[in-house]
Amino acid sequence: MRRRVVAVVISGALSVLAPACVADGDIEGAIVPAQTPEADDSRDDAGSELAAPEAMAGDCPPVAVPDGVTLPVDPTDGVSCGFVVLPEDRTDAAGPVVEVAYTRLDARPPPGIAAFDNPLIVLADGPGQPMTTELLGWLDSSIRTARDVILLDSRGAGRSFPLLDCGVTPALGALPLDLVQDCHRELQADGVRLDHYTTAAMAADVVDVAGALGLETFSLLGIGHGGRVALEVLRDGPEGLESVVVDSPLPPEVDVYATLPTTAQSALNRLFDECAQTPACAAQFSDLRVLTEDAILRRDVIAGASEDQSVVSGSDLVRALLAALRGADGPAAVPAAVSLVADDEVEEGMARLLAAAAAPTSMTGFAEGVLLSSDCHDEVPFADDGPDVADMGPVGAAVVGQVEALRQACAIWDVPADPGPATSPVTSDVPVLVLTGEFDPTSPAAWGAAVAARMPRGQVVQVDGAGHRVHDVDNCTVALVVEFLRRPLRTLNDACARDRIVDFVLS
Repeated sequence: MRRRVVAVVISGALSVLAPACVADGDIEGAIVPAQTPEADDSRDDAGSELAAPEAMAGDCPPVAVPDGVTLPVDPTDGVSCGFVVLPEDRTDAAGPVVEVAYTRLDARPPPGIAAFDNPLIVLADGPGQPMTTELLGWLDSSIRTARDVILLDSRGAGRSFPLLDCGVTPALGALPLDLVQDCHRELQADGVRLDHYTTAAMAADVVDVAGALGLETFSLLGIGHGGRVALEVLRDGPEGLESVVVDSPLPPEVDVYATLPTTAQSALNRLFDECAQTPACAAQFSDLRVLTEDAILRRDVIAGASEDQSVVSGSDLVRALLAALRGADGPAAVPAAVSLVADDEVEEGMARLLAAAAAPTSMTGFAEGVLLSSDCHDEVPFADDGPDVADMGPVGAAVVGQVEALRQACAIWDVPADPGPATSPVTSDVPVLVLTGEFDPTSPAAWGAAVAARMPRGQVVQVDGAGHRVHDVDNCTVALVVEFLRRPLRTLNDACARDRIVDFVLS
């Protein structure tokens, strides 16, 4: 098999239109993308059929730590890397292949204690977010103590090959149509079959990776869209799947994009109410709702009167606000950041929102092509028109415009629209833990409750004071995951999640 050398381009901020795509703020480092080692050339591109998924070991890239320093992976840390070779199109075993990258962390149980024999496979948010970049945050995780952890990049993302990264976008979450057109042309010229980077394909990859790595039993942790993938794996009921954690779920039966404007507006409304009911926040920001909406409208007026494309618009501010709600400390940072923007300290306010949204590193990449291939195949063509802009506040109206921009991008991406069977609710006897965040701007808590209710062995935990991605916001949520994986049939004591408050930043 021959490989093409891929230049990895790092995108600075990630789209809030992706069902989930921002790493949590607790992750303090990332794997530096590097050229993947040459794989075995014994199977030529025009040669023999891929008989079965093949696991191949590879070197782990260096780890990026704060201040721009990179360090090699220490072999004594029990970390190994590699990839699994799979057909790009499962109906064409003799056709092109994909390489799905993984990083495996060996369990670190205390002396005299045996580790559990069901590794945890972790699936990233997205579509298009890498998972192996989060190695540093998992090295000392208590989730790893009792079992091996396998961080899996989806096909097309992270260190997987081919990489469907369209390059650096000019603004947070932007998908300019000329960038989409150029990316589509380049990937097609490279022979990438864009219609095979779907949720269903990613779910099948998880099962094949587990088999190629020799896992007789395994558990799953899926975040955002990774949770959608985990639910599809659950639907298929593969042998050996013992338990599933779904963090901030996107149920297959919901119309994500039609409801996104109202979901986003409602999440911010709840945050406004929380500030109003918190004496210190209410005293500092007397009417956060009015302050925010006025800032959005004013930024639109300023951007509209300027020929400088870098001027922050109201839509840019909305994307940053919603991205911030995904971070561990995002809800707490929003009021002060918005106040700065309203006072024309735009650069500082936007910087605070982005710092709250993502890890403090520029090395987290996002594959826009995976988002387009997946959602333009599975989601967007089947989305209703959603609410009328006239009925929405400035936040919802901005999101309506962003969804329309994504529809235009999908027209250029030109993949067939076919959700397959993945439009009906999932039910399974496998134990399932669903985690939701109080201020999630993409996946409301009601969705998580509905997913858990359909599972005979399901339970749901709402994490108060949190936004999107909640399994690792603090020691409480990590402990809940650890306890569930250890005893998946026992009802969790989730008091620590229900007692969390928002510690607003006031200056």
